[in-house]
Amino acid sequence: MTITNLDYIELKKKLEAKGLLNRTPLYYFFNFSVNLFLIILSFMIIFYFNNWYLTILMSVPIAFLFMQFAYLGHEAGHLSISKNMRVNELVGYFSHCFILGGSFSYWRYKHDMHHAYPNHEDADPDVVQPPFSYTQKRAKQSSGLSRLITRYQAFLLPPAFLVVAFLMRFDSIKYMLKNRKGIFIDVSLMFMHVAFFLIFSAYFLGFMKAIILYIIVSMLLGIYFGFSFSPNHVGMPIIKSDEKLSYLEMQIMTSRDVKCVKFFDFVFGGLNYQIEHHLFTNVPRKNLRQIKPLVKEFCNKNDIYYKDSTLTEAWRDIFVYLNNISKHAKKLNILKTIEDMV
Repeated sequence: MTITNLDYIELKKKLEAKGLLNRTPLYYFFNFSVNLFLIILSFMIIFYFNNWYLTILMSVPIAFLFMQFAYLGHEAGHLSISKNMRVNELVGYFSHCFILGGSFSYWRYKHDMHHAYPNHEDADPDVVQPPFSYTQKRAKQSSGLSRLITRYQAFLLPPAFLVVAFLMRFDSIKYMLKNRKGIFIDVSLMFMHVAFFLIFSAYFLGFMKAIILYIIVSMLLGIYFGFSFSPNHVGMPIIKSDEKLSYLEMQIMTSRDVKCVKFFDFVFGGLNYQIEHHLFTNVPRKNLRQIKPLVKEFCNKNDIYYKDSTLTEAWRDIFVYLNNISKHAKKLNILKTIEDMV
């Protein structure tokens, strides 16, 4: 059954009547303030004691707090925090550029494309981005190192999370080199990121300790990032170029919700309500749990498959899916692969 805009408008009116689409700036102000205070406190503790063991130990809560700012930047990009565009931009630039060291402009461009074409085999940047192959088409086209990775991608995905934060920063720089208009704030705050988290930290800790802290935090951030974002769409249907689906069907059918207790809403930053998020992108995180039963009822009524998995089921599906896709990559000729890499 095809869902029409009228069906969507009816659902939206239900949510509006319950006040679930109203923004909650005080909630986000509290969230932002607490996370910023805890990051400052964490670095003050590290600087004061200047101890190797404590520095390495503190990298865990710092990475966790960095991810909270990644969630805030994500919601700022969707204008979820405030009706005031400047407030959203302030939070987004601060979170992505200064805290995470990436470009907010790049993230918005890439993420907006993803929301417009989720899991589309040619248009979703999260699907077409190498080195992993998320579609049969890309697996068949893979060559050299990319083919080698594709053949074993189900096993390589978890360790690959270790470099996600570094790749995000690298991709941000590539984007800014190609798109030099309107990136002054990105560049300025990314320099400030380096100045504080590397240079300023090195003044108190020494160069080696500051570098190691930065690397460990980035690796832990990447693991957390991959753990949070992968269940959203990996292993869900891929939209082929010749498929004709309505915009709403595409948003629902390519997304996966993760069933969990309320505490994990905080851990996942609301991303565990991926279907609801794709249907109502600027809904505040704290309202998503209340929206879920209404969206599920809407999908059942319109005979649209609503994927609701436990975390274990989601990750099982991810590994099975990636393993099945890897079988479409041509068998390796080791000598040819080495030649391609060289």
